Amino acid sequence: MGIGNEHLFHDVDFVVYCEGKVVEGEGSSLDEVFWERVFVENGKAVHCKSMGGKSVVRPLAQKVADEGITNVVVAMDRDYDDLRNQIIDHPQVFYTYGYSWESDVVLDFQFTSALSLFATTNRRQAIRAEFVAFRDSLSQKLRRICALDYKYIGHHERLFNRQSPMSIIATPGAHEPFVKASTLLCKAKTLGHFQTASLPVEAYHALCGVRSFFGKAVSRLVFHWFAYRTRRINGARKVVYDAFMDLLASTLDVTKLGVPRNEHYLNAIARL
Repeated sequence: MGIGNEHLFHDVDFVVYCEGKVVEGEGSSLDEVFWERVFVENGKAVHCKSMGGKSVVRPLAQKVADEGITNVVVAMDRDYDDLRNQIIDHPQVFYTYGYSWESDVVLDFQFTSALSLFATTNRRQAIRAEFVAFRDSLSQKLRRICALDYKYIGHHERLFNRQSPMSIIATPGAHEPFVKASTLLCKAKTLGHFQTASLPVEAYHALCGVRSFFGKAVSRLVFHWFAYRTRRINGARKVVYDAFMDLLASTLDVTKLGVPRNEHYLNAIARL
């Protein structure tokens, strides 16, 4: 069966091919959980199917755009494609609002509901305010690091190991987690003078670290802050990264009006 007819097999409006690890049986990748949430909450019946990394998904997106294949959507992380003018502009090609789906999830999630699953406390709103302060501060601190990452993203030698986001994150235990900026700056010095593409001043000032920087690192910063903060609550239950991210993705409010991320997806779905 061709990919243009696969929606008939699943009895859905669209088959959504996305990034993520291929999971056999009844399991799903976190990418699939996220994209299904986006489409279903906006009134579209879909079957999401992870295909692997972006190197696999992007050529499929180009094929859909070039050949006019219907009833298929290809969804992928934005990465720095917009800044590098590499966006495939087609109604059936979807990009995340931020760097990746992890970025979109941690931008604005059901914090107090998540907290209630891992800790019993009547200080949920106060702790949420602490998280908002951490997230806002993180966005400012990550702006420079994001610009540095963008500067070297096209270099043959990586600024850091993207397969191991924790390599650039410190988790002191008694303090909030943070990015090891000095490690990145030292590595940048060894890479020398290099510029992947220009980054206009206005684009730099528009960067929001939580939205724009490498999503897998940002999500781990948020996760470790959440784990660090809940450990201080008596009787708190252990927080596991995959379960935490699954919870955030599967309960994400993607329809609330006035949220730029939600408007991004609403407008994309309206083009279908």
